[in-house]
Amino acid sequence: KEMRFDRLGAFKFSPEEGTKAFDMKDQIKESVKDERFDQIMLLQQDITLNINKELEGITADVMVEGYIPDDEVYVGRTYRDAPDVDGLIFFKYPGELLSGDFVKVKVTRCLDYDLYGEIINEPSE
Repeated sequence: KEMRFDRLGAFKFSPEEGTKAFDMKDQIKESVKDERFDQIMLLQQDITLNINKELEGITADVMVEGYIPDDEVYVGRTYRDAPDVDGLIFFKYPGELLSGDFVKVKVTRCLDYDLYGEIINEPSE
């Protein structure tokens, strides 16, 4: 809580065959693991939301990853976001953008993990 991790990945322990931990006695109950996992992830969700709120109003360089036709929005990532594990930034653009294009997007609102914004320039490669 005091460290305010920007990003946090947490995993419940599971014994892996061939490791010293596999045969350890007095393993923690699954219910305790679940409770601890949920506790830290809920805390991190709140921290991440507060960090994302601090990003509202800034302009970010965004790499376009694709388009979601049903929502009519493009999706991309900033330098802060790793594929498959971090948040996304969603924005509209009337023209065509390609995956790999870079655009400047002003962050207008946020959710727990994702950002929304408005494009403020034409794409560059």
